[in-house]
Amino acid sequence: MAVAEDSNEWTVSALYTYPVKSCQGVKLHESQLTSTGLEYDRLWMLVDARSKRFVTQRQLPRLALVQVTINQAEQLLELSADSMPPLQLPLHPQPADLHDSVSVRVWYDMVEARRCGDAADSWVTQLVGRPTWLLYKDPQKPRLVSRYVPQNCKDAPQSGFADVFPLHVTTEPSLDDVNSHVPRPLSQQHFRPNIVLRSPQGKPYAEEEWTRVEVGPKRWSLFFTSRTPRCSMPNVDLETGQMSEDKEPMATMRTFRCVDPGKPSFVCFGMQAAPQTAGNFIKVGDSISVCERGFHSLTEPL
Repeated sequence: MAVAEDSNEWTVSALYTYPVKSCQGVKLHESQLTSTGLEYDRLWMLVDARSKRFVTQRQLPRLALVQVTINQAEQLLELSADSMPPLQLPLHPQPADLHDSVSVRVWYDMVEARRCGDAADSWVTQLVGRPTWLLYKDPQKPRLVSRYVPQNCKDAPQSGFADVFPLHVTTEPSLDDVNSHVPRPLSQQHFRPNIVLRSPQGKPYAEEEWTRVEVGPKRWSLFFTSRTPRCSMPNVDLETGQMSEDKEPMATMRTFRCVDPGKPSFVCFGMQAAPQTAGNFIKVGDSISVCERGFHSLTEPL
Protein backbone atom coordinates (compact mmCIF):
# COMPACT_ATOMS: atom_id res chain seq x y z
CA MET A 1 0.00 0.00 0.00
CA ALA A 2 1.54 3.30 -1.10
CA VAL A 3 1.62 6.02 1.53
CA ALA A 4 2.95 9.49 2.04
CA GLU A 5 6.61 9.35 2.96
CA ASP A 6 7.44 9.06 6.64
CA SER A 7 7.90 12.51 8.16
CA ASN A 8 10.72 11.21 10.35
CA GLU A 9 14.21 11.37 8.88
CA TRP A 10 15.73 7.90 8.78
CA THR A 11 19.34 7.33 7.80
CA VAL A 12 21.75 4.41 7.65
CA SER A 13 23.83 4.53 10.85
CA ALA A 14 25.85 1.32 10.47
CA LEU A 15 26.57 -1.50 8.04
CA TYR A 16 27.88 -4.96 8.90
CA THR A 17 28.86 -7.98 6.87
CA TYR A 18 29.43 -11.41 8.42
CA PRO A 19 31.66 -13.35 6.01
CA VAL A 20 31.68 -16.51 8.17
CA LYS A 21 28.28 -17.47 9.51
CA SER A 22 28.14 -17.06 13.33
CA CYS A 23 31.63 -15.53 13.62
CA GLN A 24 32.29 -11.84 14.28
CA GLY A 25 31.11 -9.28 11.78
CA VAL A 26 33.03 -6.61 9.91
CA LYS A 27 31.86 -3.01 10.10
CA LEU A 28 31.64 -1.28 6.72
CA HIS A 29 31.27 2.31 5.57
CA GLU A 30 29.92 1.34 2.15
CA SER A 31 29.01 -1.83 0.28
CA GLN A 32 27.67 -2.85 -3.07
CA LEU A 33 24.56 -5.01 -3.03
CA THR A 34 25.45 -8.36 -4.54
CA SER A 35 22.98 -11.07 -5.51
CA THR A 36 23.31 -12.49 -1.97
CA GLY A 37 23.34 -9.26 0.09
CA LEU A 38 26.19 -7.07 1.27
CA GLU A 39 29.62 -7.96 -0.07
CA TYR A 40 31.05 -11.19 1.41
CA ASP A 41 28.10 -11.69 3.74
CA ARG A 42 27.79 -15.29 4.98
CA LEU A 43 29.60 -16.87 2.06
CA TRP A 44 31.58 -19.15 4.42
CA MET A 45 30.18 -21.53 7.05
CA LEU A 46 31.34 -24.22 9.47
CA VAL A 47 29.76 -27.66 9.11
CA ASP A 48 30.07 -30.75 11.29
CA ALA A 49 31.97 -33.23 9.11
CA ARG A 50 29.98 -36.20 10.40
CA SER A 51 26.40 -34.94 10.62
CA LYS A 52 26.72 -32.32 7.82
CA ARG A 53 24.85 -29.90 10.11
CA PHE A 54 25.96 -26.29 10.13
CA VAL A 55 27.66 -25.04 13.30
CA THR A 56 26.58 -21.75 14.88
CA GLN A 57 26.76 -19.94 18.21
CA ARG A 58 23.67 -21.85 19.24
CA GLN A 59 25.83 -24.97 19.60
CA LEU A 60 29.23 -23.30 19.98
CA PRO A 61 28.94 -19.89 21.64
CA ARG A 62 32.68 -19.25 21.46
CA LEU A 63 32.34 -18.66 17.71
CA ALA A 64 31.44 -15.14 18.87
CA LEU A 65 35.14 -14.68 19.66
CA VAL A 66 36.41 -15.60 16.19
CA GLN A 67 37.63 -12.37 14.60
CA VAL A 68 37.20 -11.91 10.86
CA THR A 69 39.22 -9.40 8.83
CA ILE A 70 38.74 -8.42 5.20
CA ASN A 71 42.21 -7.65 3.85
CA GLN A 72 41.50 -5.84 0.60
CA ALA A 73 45.16 -5.01 -0.04
CA GLU A 74 46.13 -8.68 -0.20
CA GLN A 75 42.69 -9.96 -1.22
CA LEU A 76 42.48 -12.22 1.81
CA LEU A 77 39.91 -13.19 4.40
CA GLU A 78 41.63 -13.70 7.75
CA LEU A 79 40.23 -15.61 10.73
CA SER A 80 41.83 -15.42 14.15
CA ALA A 81 41.08 -16.94 17.53
CA ASP A 82 42.96 -17.02 20.84
CA SER A 83 45.96 -19.36 20.98
CA MET A 84 45.62 -20.28 17.29
CA PRO A 85 47.62 -19.05 14.31
CA PRO A 86 45.49 -17.02 11.91
CA LEU A 87 43.84 -18.68 8.94
CA GLN A 88 44.12 -16.89 5.60
CA LEU A 89 41.73 -17.61 2.74
CA PRO A 90 41.36 -16.07 -0.72
CA LEU A 91 38.78 -13.32 -0.53
CA HIS A 92 37.54 -14.20 -4.01
CA PRO A 93 38.08 -17.97 -4.31
CA GLN A 94 38.75 -19.30 -7.78
CA PRO A 95 37.74 -22.82 -8.84
CA ALA A 96 41.26 -24.08 -8.14
CA ASP A 97 40.99 -22.81 -4.54
CA LEU A 98 37.89 -24.89 -3.84
CA HIS A 99 37.55 -28.62 -3.27
CA ASP A 100 34.79 -31.22 -2.89
CA SER A 101 31.18 -30.24 -3.48
CA VAL A 102 28.88 -30.63 -0.48
CA SER A 103 25.10 -30.29 -0.16
CA VAL A 104 24.20 -28.88 3.25
CA ARG A 105 20.86 -28.00 4.78
CA VAL A 106 20.36 -24.45 6.05
CA TRP A 107 17.00 -24.66 7.78
CA TYR A 108 14.48 -25.46 5.02
CA ASP A 109 16.89 -25.15 2.09
CA MET A 110 19.52 -27.44 0.62
CA VAL A 111 22.51 -25.28 -0.27
CA GLU A 112 25.35 -26.26 -2.57
CA ALA A 113 28.82 -25.51 -1.25
CA ARG A 114 32.49 -26.30 -1.77
CA ARG A 115 35.05 -27.30 0.83
CA CYS A 116 37.87 -24.81 1.41
CA GLY A 117 40.63 -27.43 1.70
CA ASP A 118 42.62 -29.39 4.25
CA ALA A 119 44.30 -26.41 5.90
CA ALA A 120 40.97 -24.67 6.49
CA ASP A 121 39.35 -27.89 7.73
CA SER A 122 42.24 -28.51 10.13
CA TRP A 123 41.93 -24.97 11.53
CA VAL A 124 38.18 -25.13 12.18
CA THR A 125 38.48 -28.69 13.53
CA GLN A 126 40.99 -27.44 16.10
CA LEU A 127 38.70 -24.53 16.91
CA VAL A 128 35.57 -26.65 17.37
CA GLY A 129 37.20 -29.71 18.91
CA ARG A 130 35.65 -32.25 16.54
CA PRO A 131 35.89 -32.95 12.79
CA THR A 132 34.59 -29.82 11.05
CA TRP A 133 34.67 -28.46 7.50
CA LEU A 134 34.84 -24.88 6.33
CA LEU A 135 32.56 -24.43 3.35
CA TYR A 136 32.23 -21.70 0.73
CA LYS A 137 28.89 -21.06 -0.96
CA ASP A 138 29.08 -22.45 -4.49
CA PRO A 139 28.83 -19.34 -6.69
CA GLN A 140 27.64 -21.40 -9.65
CA LYS A 141 24.58 -22.78 -7.85
CA PRO A 142 22.30 -20.01 -6.54
CA ARG A 143 20.12 -20.43 -3.49
CA LEU A 144 16.84 -18.72 -4.32
CA VAL A 145 14.54 -17.46 -1.57
CA SER A 146 11.07 -18.85 -2.24
CA ARG A 147 8.97 -17.54 0.66
CA TYR A 148 7.62 -14.01 1.28
CA VAL A 149 9.11 -12.77 -1.99
CA PRO A 150 7.81 -9.30 -2.99
CA GLN A 151 6.08 -9.27 -6.35
CA ASN A 152 8.02 -6.21 -7.51
CA CYS A 153 11.49 -7.70 -7.01
CA LYS A 154 13.21 -7.48 -10.40
CA ASP A 155 15.87 -9.98 -9.29
CA ALA A 156 14.74 -13.11 -7.45
CA PRO A 157 16.17 -12.81 -3.92
CA GLN A 158 19.14 -15.05 -3.21
CA SER A 159 21.08 -15.88 -0.07
CA GLY A 160 24.45 -17.30 0.78
CA PHE A 161 24.42 -19.07 4.13
CA ALA A 162 22.14 -16.51 5.81
CA ASP A 163 19.17 -18.09 7.56
CA VAL A 164 16.76 -16.77 4.94
CA PHE A 165 16.79 -13.39 3.21
CA PRO A 166 19.96 -11.64 2.05
CA LEU A 167 19.57 -8.65 4.38
CA HIS A 168 18.64 -8.11 8.02
CA VAL A 169 17.64 -4.60 9.13
CA THR A 170 17.33 -3.20 12.65
CA THR A 171 16.82 0.30 14.06
CA GLU A 172 18.33 2.21 16.94
CA PRO A 173 14.96 3.20 18.50
CA SER A 174 13.90 -0.45 18.62
CA LEU A 175 17.13 -1.52 20.32
CA ASP A 176 16.76 1.35 22.79
CA ASP A 177 13.33 0.04 23.68
CA VAL A 178 14.61 -3.51 24.15
CA ASN A 179 17.38 -2.18 26.39
CA SER A 180 14.79 -0.41 28.54
CA HIS A 181 13.36 -3.84 29.43
CA VAL A 182 16.20 -6.37 29.58
CA PRO A 183 18.51 -6.75 32.61
CA ARG A 184 21.76 -6.14 30.68
CA PRO A 185 22.32 -3.70 27.81
CA LEU A 186 22.62 -5.18 24.35
CA SER A 187 24.44 -3.96 21.27
CA GLN A 188 23.25 -4.24 17.70
CA GLN A 189 25.83 -7.01 17.30
CA HIS A 190 23.74 -9.28 19.53
CA PHE A 191 21.16 -9.30 16.71
CA ARG A 192 23.62 -9.40 13.79
CA PRO A 193 22.03 -6.84 11.44
CA ASN A 194 23.44 -5.93 8.06
CA ILE A 195 21.83 -2.49 8.06
CA VAL A 196 21.10 -0.32 11.12
CA LEU A 197 18.81 2.71 10.78
CA ARG A 198 18.60 5.84 12.91
CA SER A 199 16.01 8.57 13.36
CA PRO A 200 16.04 11.20 16.13
CA GLN A 201 12.22 11.10 16.29
CA GLY A 202 11.77 7.53 15.08
CA LYS A 203 9.45 5.25 17.02
CA PRO A 204 10.47 1.79 18.22
CA TYR A 205 9.40 -0.97 15.83
CA ALA A 206 8.18 1.48 13.18
CA GLU A 207 10.04 -0.74 10.69
CA GLU A 208 7.54 -3.55 11.31
CA GLU A 209 4.94 -1.58 9.33
CA TRP A 210 7.19 -0.92 6.33
CA THR A 211 7.07 -2.94 3.12
CA ARG A 212 9.20 -0.76 0.83
CA VAL A 213 11.75 1.97 1.41
CA GLU A 214 14.00 3.88 -0.97
CA VAL A 215 17.68 4.23 -0.20
CA GLY A 216 20.13 7.03 -0.85
CA PRO A 217 20.27 9.60 -3.66
CA LYS A 218 19.47 7.00 -6.33
CA ARG A 219 16.37 5.97 -4.34
CA TRP A 220 16.68 2.27 -5.07
CA SER A 221 14.02 0.07 -3.53
CA LEU A 222 14.53 -2.18 -0.51
CA PHE A 223 11.63 -4.48 0.38
CA PHE A 224 10.87 -5.44 3.98
CA THR A 225 9.52 -8.98 3.81
CA SER A 226 8.90 -10.26 7.35
CA ARG A 227 9.87 -9.92 10.99
CA THR A 228 12.96 -11.81 12.09
CA PRO A 229 12.25 -14.60 14.60
CA ARG A 230 15.05 -14.83 17.16
CA CYS A 231 16.86 -17.92 18.36
CA SER A 232 19.03 -18.13 21.49
CA MET A 233 22.05 -16.35 19.98
CA PRO A 234 21.32 -12.97 21.63
CA ASN A 235 21.97 -14.80 24.93
CA VAL A 236 25.66 -15.21 24.00
CA ASP A 237 28.04 -12.91 25.88
CA LEU A 238 30.09 -11.36 23.08
CA GLU A 239 33.01 -10.68 25.42
CA THR A 240 33.34 -14.18 26.88
CA GLY A 241 31.79 -16.38 24.20
CA GLN A 242 29.54 -18.06 26.73
CA MET A 243 25.78 -18.59 26.75
CA SER A 244 24.05 -16.76 29.61
CA GLU A 245 22.95 -19.05 32.43
CA ASP A 246 19.84 -16.98 33.16
CA LYS A 247 18.67 -17.22 29.51
CA GLU A 248 18.65 -13.45 29.21
CA PRO A 249 17.84 -11.35 27.27
CA MET A 250 15.54 -13.78 25.49
CA ALA A 251 13.63 -14.68 28.66
CA THR A 252 12.61 -11.05 29.14
CA MET A 253 12.07 -10.42 25.42
CA ARG A 254 9.61 -13.30 25.41
CA THR A 255 7.37 -11.21 27.69
CA PHE A 256 6.97 -8.33 25.21
CA ARG A 257 8.35 -9.25 21.77
CA CYS A 258 6.09 -12.15 20.78
CA VAL A 259 4.28 -9.85 18.40
CA ASP A 260 3.89 -11.60 15.04
CA PRO A 261 0.24 -12.59 14.45
CA GLY A 262 1.22 -15.62 12.37
CA LYS A 263 3.72 -16.99 14.90
CA PRO A 264 2.64 -15.53 18.25
CA SER A 265 5.07 -17.74 20.20
CA PHE A 266 8.14 -16.42 18.34
CA VAL A 267 10.30 -13.65 19.81
CA CYS A 268 10.91 -11.16 17.00
CA PHE A 269 13.39 -8.35 16.50
CA GLY A 270 14.51 -6.82 13.20
CA MET A 271 13.23 -7.25 9.67
CA GLN A 272 14.18 -9.52 6.80
CA ALA A 273 14.76 -7.58 3.59
CA ALA A 274 15.68 -7.88 -0.07
CA PRO A 275 16.74 -5.28 -2.64
CA GLN A 276 14.71 -4.87 -5.79
CA THR A 277 17.85 -5.54 -7.80
CA ALA A 278 21.53 -6.19 -7.18
CA GLY A 279 24.32 -3.78 -8.10
CA ASN A 280 23.37 -0.65 -6.16
CA PHE A 281 25.50 0.78 -3.36
CA ILE A 282 24.59 1.58 0.23
CA LYS A 283 26.68 3.64 2.61
CA VAL A 284 26.53 5.03 6.13
CA GLY A 285 24.60 8.31 6.08
CA ASP A 286 22.30 7.35 3.21
CA SER A 287 18.76 8.61 3.59
CA ILE A 288 15.88 6.16 3.96
CA SER A 289 12.48 7.16 2.59
CA VAL A 290 9.54 5.04 3.73
CA CYS A 291 7.34 4.65 0.67
CA GLU A 292 4.97 1.77 1.40
CA ARG A 293 3.53 0.20 4.51
CA GLY A 294 1.66 -3.01 5.02
CA PHE A 295 0.92 -6.00 7.23
CA HIS A 296 3.51 -8.63 8.14
CA SER A 297 2.61 -12.11 9.38
CA LEU A 298 4.70 -15.28 9.46
CA THR A 299 2.08 -17.57 7.97
CA GLU A 300 4.66 -20.12 6.75
CA PRO A 301 8.19 -21.05 7.86
CA LEU A 302 10.96 -18.70 6.86
